[in-house]
Amino acid sequence: MDIDHYGNIERSADYKLYSFTSSGPKGDLEKVIKFTAFPKVADTSNLALGTKRGEVVNYEETTNNNDRDKIIATIFYIALIFSAAYPDQKIFIKGRNKATTRLYRGAINHGYDGIIREYFIYGGTYIATIDKYNFEPFIPSKQYDAFLFERR
Repeated sequence: MDIDHYGNIERSADYKLYSFTSSGPKGDLEKVIKFTAFPKVADTSNLALGTKRGEVVNYEETTNNNDRDKIIATIFYIALIFSAAYPDQKIFIKGRNKATTRLYRGAINHGYDGIIREYFIYGGTYIATIDKYNFEPFIPSKQYDAFLFERR
């Protein structure tokens, strides 16, 4: 997948923690991507994006540093690195709110042809009564609560 992403990526030895610097009008911001077990779906890791300020990583903050597309491209690039190290792990992605989840859906639609060369993509609907997600093959025009990527 050929995507314009940040190249200043650092990663932990276990491939589960990444950082890079977002550059924009609000300055240089350290972004962190962390993969953790996601028990609601077997063999799945949750991808979380945060902003590090000092020693604290905030996973709820929206920084609006005018580099949204480059950050999203970097998320997908890091997902490729992670899934190469853990090919049997699916990757769960959910925005911090509905707007961010819609943004992810738009990014998936935009890069769909490249993404499907690497992953099977599923859209998930959350079912609160049983506290689980119901996943189906991704339909570009459909609203979802979350997304699941499975390495081909």
